Amino acid sequence: MTQYVFEMAMTCGGCANAARKVLGKLGEDKVKIDDINVETKKITVTTDLPADDILEALKKTGKEIKRLQ
Repeated sequence: MTQYVFEMAMTCGGCANAARKVLGKLGEDKVKIDDINVETKKITVTTDLPADDILEALKKTGKEIKRLQ
């Protein structure tokens, strides 16, 4: 499994919940959310899926998102 870090334009807990929701649709057995931090605007996940799949899922929140690691 690989750990990825994304930066998302989150302003509140609602944004973090939106990220949790779209990642949850990929399957809890496929994506483990390690951390979602609104203050640092970072989302850390561990998964076997390609980073592009996670990025595309997070884009569904409508927020600006980019991969850091």
